[in-house]
Amino acid sequence: MDLEDVGEQEGDLYLGNTDDNGWGSPGGGGWNEASEEETHGEVTDYFPGAAETYGIGYTFLGLFNTDKNSVYRKTNLYYPFSCKEDWEIALWLLRSGLSMGKIDTFLSLEMIKGLPLSFRSAKELQGRAEMLPSGPRWMSQIIHTSHPTKSPIILYWRDPLECISSILNHPFFHNQLDFTPRKVYSTAKKLCHVYMEWMTGDNAWNMQSALPQGATLLGTILSG
Repeated sequence: MDLEDVGEQEGDLYLGNTDDNGWGSPGGGGWNEASEEETHGEVTDYFPGAAETYGIGYTFLGLFNTDKNSVYRKTNLYYPFSCKEDWEIALWLLRSGLSMGKIDTFLSLEMIKGLPLSFRSAKELQGRAEMLPSGPRWMSQIIHTSHPTKSPIILYWRDPLECISSILNHPFFHNQLDFTPRKVYSTAKKLCHVYMEWMTGDNAWNMQSALPQGATLLGTILSG
């Protein structure tokens, strides 16, 4: 996300019930009572009042276009790199998994030295990459143990709230997040409950029921 954050369109992003493609209740706006949607014989009851919206949130592109280097991107879309070709080589190197030494070796090849690159060493490449707007920052802490170790034990982590915020405001996930618990039945008689995504299950419905009015359930998987 730090290196090739590309968006589909600029503009503000609504987080909630803006349409019927996985972003809350269809039709927009909070519903006062459980709604039903019937398609191909199936009937869907949406949880009333879930996925309420409270204004407009910021997007990644909004942050990207307001950072300190945005003025230079008005004339050069690939700043801090000189052009598209310069950016493509930088992107390949940054994603290659090569060590700093091997990147320096690659950049010292006579054929590569003949290219009009904006960087001539791995350190310069890293410096330019760090000028790009980034996602959540990694943090570290040394864990002290009661027994000696050959090398210090270091815990690396990122703020979970920053990670969630980064996902919610990123254009890659526009219309891809589901905020509304619902019950799907095979027919209008509601004799057969159909379980598909997590939001169609009883747990999602029951957890949303325990939240205050106007709050929205956001399922998150944390991994370590």
